[in-house]
Amino acid sequence: MKRIFSLSMALLMLLTVVTVGTPTVAAQDQSVEPSTGPAGTTFTFHIGGFDSGERVAYWLNTPNRTVLAIGDRGMNASGGKISTSWTSRAGIPLGFWQLVARGVDSGVQKVVTFEVTGGGSALAPGGTNVVPPIGSAGSTFTFYARGFTPDERVGYWLNPPAGAVVTIDDQQHYANSDGQFSATWMAPAAVTPGTWQLVAQGTESGVLQVISFQIQ
Repeated sequence: MKRIFSLSMALLMLLTVVTVGTPTVAAQDQSVEPSTGPAGTTFTFHIGGFDSGERVAYWLNTPNRTVLAIGDRGMNASGGKISTSWTSRAGIPLGFWQLVARGVDSGVQKVVTFEVTGGGSALAPGGTNVVPPIGSAGSTFTFYARGFTPDERVGYWLNPPAGAVVTIDDQQHYANSDGQFSATWMAPAAVTPGTWQLVAQGTESGVLQVISFQIQ
């Protein structure tokens, strides 16, 4: 039965790719919170109008008109409504996205448009991120890394394109309760162009994360 449903949903996605554009006024029985946010934002969707208890397939249309499958098995519409969440990740296309939900029995289809903007603190699949990834003298870089022991102190330093390690650790940076660390650094006027690395290491766990970025 699950196999039949998965195949049906795949056909629906191929047959129903809605053009992504400027968002329209939301219907009363559907909403998304927030309606816009940077990579790393968790979007929560509430959609009604389906038959009570029917299976609802859902997927995402990306700004570049490809389909991203996120609800392989769908969900039952309790009282004719479904709710689901999706967290955007670093590196995804920016712009207007759509969550498309379709009742398998009723054929009712709902489209909810939302926007993913630039910036944010989303971590790449490897557990690190830097914003911006490319800069110049005077740019302020913000680094993010995860995988540390919650609340442990994290030491960090810079590896320049050539030469000795650059010490920037202020001895006051700790991972948060989720084991995520962040720090900022402003490139000085006489900075050496090339590929740099920020290295962060947990003082208790020994976890080491390396974040590469470019200075032009």
